[in-house]
Amino acid sequence: MSASSDHAYKYRVAFGAWINDMRLTPLPLEDWPAPVLDDDTVAGITRALDVQSAAGFTHLDVWGLFATFGWPTDLTSAVDDGRRKRIHRILQAARDRGMTLSYGMGVYSWGYDKILDADPAVRGKLADGSPHPHAMCDANPKSFEYVTRILDFVLGEFDFGAVHLESCDLGCCQCPECAGGKGMVDYNCRLNEKTADYIKSRWPEKTVYVITISWIPIFTTFSQAELDRVVQLGDHIDCLFDQGHTGYQVAPEDRAGFLSRLKCAYGTSGGRWLYPDARWDRGSYFVPFPRYAAETIRREFDEGIRASMFYQGPMSNPGVEVNVSVAGRVLADTRRHADDALAEVLEVLYKPVNQDARARLLSIFERGEEAFFGQWDNERFVKDWGRPMPGEFHLSQLFGTEPGAAHYLLDPFLDAAGRKACKAELISILEDIPKLAGQCEDDGRLEKIERGAIMTINLINTISVLKGES
Repeated sequence: MSASSDHAYKYRVAFGAWINDMRLTPLPLEDWPAPVLDDDTVAGITRALDVQSAAGFTHLDVWGLFATFGWPTDLTSAVDDGRRKRIHRILQAARDRGMTLSYGMGVYSWGYDKILDADPAVRGKLADGSPHPHAMCDANPKSFEYVTRILDFVLGEFDFGAVHLESCDLGCCQCPECAGGKGMVDYNCRLNEKTADYIKSRWPEKTVYVITISWIPIFTTFSQAELDRVVQLGDHIDCLFDQGHTGYQVAPEDRAGFLSRLKCAYGTSGGRWLYPDARWDRGSYFVPFPRYAAETIRREFDEGIRASMFYQGPMSNPGVEVNVSVAGRVLADTRRHADDALAEVLEVLYKPVNQDARARLLSIFERGEEAFFGQWDNERFVKDWGRPMPGEFHLSQLFGTEPGAAHYLLDPFLDAAGRKACKAELISILEDIPKLAGQCEDDGRLEKIERGAIMTINLINTISVLKGES
């Protein structure tokens, strides 16, 4: 869909984030992040591209096409013929839909475990001087050589239009020449500046953006000196993303002044997102939040934000599909309100035959959002976790080799009263779905909503029995 340039986010990034997060079928025994790149992975990404392009996203940002924790030292053996062909198929699918694929790259962090084992001289250090499990050390010139070799290989053969740089998600070196010297923020700015400069020197047409995750402790914000340093980084890149996993790193009261000095765009992830779990049945939950997403996107645009990395998931899940479809439309035209965009999406996906069916569909998604998020209480999060409501939350624990417990239905997300209220809303949705029989051409989407509601009620009832809740 076309965007209204005066009212659109410049960078509308669909954040994968890992290749199997968008998978249409589960990988129940794979630890996170699942490295599998098979035809089902490609099918899930292609289906996601269909939804994203129709919604108005400009980029798909996806990690794990080449490696997760460990590039091999020779680099090229990470990609056999089958994997290479599938990567090219994904790149072509994006081009066919008018979108750009972004290459997700760890700078010294994410992807170097095998290199560190084979070449311990580049291994970074923790604050106590012990070896870092994942990060390289910038004091050794060979560390940056590995970065440039990866970039030469990936961007030399594969037609990525953008590069997403993360330098600290798995931590970074704390030796005196690295973060142990001038501090985490200065160090990460330095790494990203020289990486961005290298990319721009060889591929000036590539978009480069940097994510600030883990640069400072969670629940804290950049100091004025740190903001000044990040402003300098903005001279080297196209966009800076302060996603908001546990709150924004640029404090709300500092945002206007910061943006007035920042030459590049500044982006977030829309305020709230459910991170998908590749081990779970893809239709076992129904967590729509199109209203919250639309309202946050509109408000932040008014505050000067011009970029968004909106989290994705399996498009076979009707909540995920609608969240992405509504968010993309509002990102492309921030004059649109939640109800307007949601009504259009439901018309396209469900094809209701009359006004009564339209109203009932709209109500199902409104109640679906209220069922879960209407029970959230910020004071309960602060009391139980010592922090406010999260930006990112998970269905279950991130790591594991089997489908995990439904943590998102437990305290502090939902207490006993919240679970009861959530169940009541989901039951009301189940009561309405039969009334839409023959009233929509939805390609089985209503059955998927019904499945998600049933399985969620089953989990809530199981939790309630185990907890002795009435």
